[in-house]
Amino acid sequence: MAYGRLWVERGYGGRTATERVADRRAQLIAAGVSVVGTEGVAALGMRAVCREAGLSQKFFYESFSDTDELLHAVYAAALSELEQAVAIAVAAQDLPAIVDAAARAMEADPRLCRILLVEPVADMRLRRHVRETIPALTTAALGHLFPGSPDDPEVRMRFSALFGALISLFVEWTEGNLGTDRDAFVRHTTTVATQLLGAHSPAQ
Repeated sequence: MAYGRLWVERGYGGRTATERVADRRAQLIAAGVSVVGTEGVAALGMRAVCREAGLSQKFFYESFSDTDELLHAVYAAALSELEQAVAIAVAAQDLPAIVDAAARAMEADPRLCRILLVEPVADMRLRRHVRETIPALTTAALGHLFPGSPDDPEVRMRFSALFGALISLFVEWTEGNLGTDRDAFVRHTTTVATQLLGAHSPAQ
């Protein structure tokens, strides 16, 4: 009996059922990143994602209850990618380096910019999710530059102003509308960020 259970769990090619489910979930998230990152949230349907992933639609519901849950997973995957790109700069509390690393990451994969910055402006479901997650993350990355809690309305106003400016700057940069001088972009964005946060630029 024990041998029988082991055989069933190992399944095809030595992969367990749990591993196969995890693989399919990862495929669906990667497909969601591709769809949202190139076509936007409006295109994120179950059929479109399964087609992109090369999976039967019957596999969608083994990992996600609906497309909203997948959308949050797509956002989390993109955010994790950006966090990894800026991790060293964040640890060093080096704002210009954070901006530079983020710019490089979005140059390398413009889908990050669309998922993290463009789509939350247009889609209310994603905007609510961002509103719940970003303040704490921003405090972790930039908290050394300004005092206060993300629960403080005054701090949240500064967050909002900062996000609006960063969205505009990074979208225009990623789309190639601000030239090709990354150093100039980093200097300008750093200055804007520190002014909006009410801090002194570490570069000055």
